[in-house]
Amino acid sequence: MSTVKVNHTWETVFAWSGPVFAFLCLFGLEVLGPQPPSFSASAAETSDFYVQNGTRVLLLVTFCSISMAFLIAWSIQLGVMLWRRPELSRPAIVAAMVSLSSTPVLLAFDLTFFAMAAYRAGDVSPEITQAFSDVAWIGSMLIWPPLTASMVVIGILILQMEPPAFIPRWLGWYSLWCAAAEPFQGLIIFFKDGPFGPRGITTWYLAVPTWGFWIIALSIVMVRVVASSGERPRKLPWHAQTEEDAPA
Repeated sequence: MSTVKVNHTWETVFAWSGPVFAFLCLFGLEVLGPQPPSFSASAAETSDFYVQNGTRVLLLVTFCSISMAFLIAWSIQLGVMLWRRPELSRPAIVAAMVSLSSTPVLLAFDLTFFAMAAYRAGDVSPEITQAFSDVAWIGSMLIWPPLTASMVVIGILILQMEPPAFIPRWLGWYSLWCAAAEPFQGLIIFFKDGPFGPRGITTWYLAVPTWGFWIIALSIVMVRVVASSGERPRKLPWHAQTEEDAPA
């Protein structure tokens, strides 16, 4: 198998890793896992929540943990595709990819605390279970600064692409819109309930799904571009035309 074909195969796998991540994570969060508990509940009530939903929480942890590996692969693929555009800032691409790739690493640690809260719920002090729960839920939402930064930078890079651009301009504006929704998660440390609490409409139901939809939108474009490239590495639409590509 030629090197070009091997590279194309890997890029296909990594481009598809975005939808795989979104499916596993959203399935774990919205189908298998329970909705967040009330953060104004007492320690005993919080512990009882994990006693009753322990298996569901552990399934959530399992699916979401697996999804993190796919998110890292997808982030690398996006960075490679942006890097091939000579008109885009290299430091900006690195900053965006480091910020984006840091989110699954941070979430992997937070998922550990979800597992710890559910693993011994009912066998340890309710205050311990509540502490693990708070670290898990609050920590998983306070990843918004690097995530927002990556969305902003990627959105600007998309808008700065010279034609022919492999990502449509509307995705650049959509990235900036998604970035505007993420900071709402920062309000959870000031509220226990209501629209700005950890399970509020502006935090859990707006900011969290927005991330998944953003990745799916970019993934659709990435998968189509990689699929259409075949074995023509010098003619890929994410390459800007160079002097040697230009017609004589």
